[in-house]
Amino acid sequence: MNRRQFLSISALSISLSGCVEWGSDGATENNSPAPDTTETPSNTATETGPPPSEVSTPECWPSMCEGSTLVEVQVVGGFSGDVVLTATCQNKDLSVSPGESVRINREADAEVCGISLYIDGKHVFSDRVSSHQSLNLTVDSNGEVTERWTVQ
Repeated sequence: MNRRQFLSISALSISLSGCVEWGSDGATENNSPAPDTTETPSNTATETGPPPSEVSTPECWPSMCEGSTLVEVQVVGGFSGDVVLTATCQNKDLSVSPGESVRINREADAEVCGISLYIDGKHVFSDRVSSHQSLNLTVDSNGEVTERWTVQ
């Protein structure tokens, strides 16, 4: 009987070794590697932008499909200046008035585009939007530009 208890306790202590460790403050710390799971992520994850089903089809996923937003620029109503958005991929120069916004959508699946923003003729922003991204730029009342990227 004692041998069974000893074997049970030994097996339990061997299987638990490395799982829990006592810290210097007397608290326990878990040193075990994270278990492998096959679960799918929950639907409670925070997403930036619309879910993939609204902007893409299986044929162009993970790249953004034709018609999805490439870039959008908003200018707050309190700004008094000239704002121009340039999209090199579509040879477009669009003016954005205070209190308004403009959007350029993809003309092809996974379209990549160079974007520049000018305020009162001065170049203030430039970047490249890749095939799986969209960009939102906001010009505040002081002319400061805030960028927000969405990655699909």
